[in-house]
Amino acid sequence: MARGRHPTRMHIDPPSEEVSAKYLRTWCGCDLHRDSHRFPSLTSHEFFDNDQPLEIDFGCGTGALACGRARQCPNINLLGIDLSQKPLYCAVMEASQSNLENIKFIKGNFFIMLPLLVPRTVSAAYYLFPNPPRDYLRERSNERRKRFLQSVYNALIPGGRFFFATDANEFFNCVHTIAQSELLFETHCMQDVDLATRYRQTWEKHGRNVESFMVEKK
Repeated sequence: MARGRHPTRMHIDPPSEEVSAKYLRTWCGCDLHRDSHRFPSLTSHEFFDNDQPLEIDFGCGTGALACGRARQCPNINLLGIDLSQKPLYCAVMEASQSNLENIKFIKGNFFIMLPLLVPRTVSAAYYLFPNPPRDYLRERSNERRKRFLQSVYNALIPGGRFFFATDANEFFNCVHTIAQSELLFETHCMQDVDLATRYRQTWEKHGRNVESFMVEKK
């Protein structure tokens, strides 16, 4: 979910049943908890019926990054996941209007979907400008972040990359410390990586310092 604008304030009509059927799946957290084996794995084979490289945008919001990547790279598949409905409606409408065939979205909590990630199936993963939490010192919350980072890393193919960015200094330090100190990931500066999302441009325009890192799987 994008900071600075609460999803309930967005005004957008739901997509048609036909468009929703093509681009959007809604997964209930309770069902994921109880019977995760009933859900398809997060792979190109399950969602696109092909073996093209897969990129996943965790917390995709309005789909600016995912739709942009899908347009630029028709030979890869994009999967966007978010818990907020109205931003996903925007993402679905943009994908439909652009007639994109290599993108789909899931409404649901991606932290619960981690068991559906398959090792060595994801070429790139993004976690950009999530709403920063206030539980940096809670051991249980950081364990969840640790599981998330490790699960995503395991899902990457050799040479695959994970990108993280935020304008919240404490949140950056929390995630970066887990990646480097607890998981021993080798992180790289992301200043020269072109991931100019609408949110990044907004925060930089308002003078907020954006911090980011990238992890590459060896």
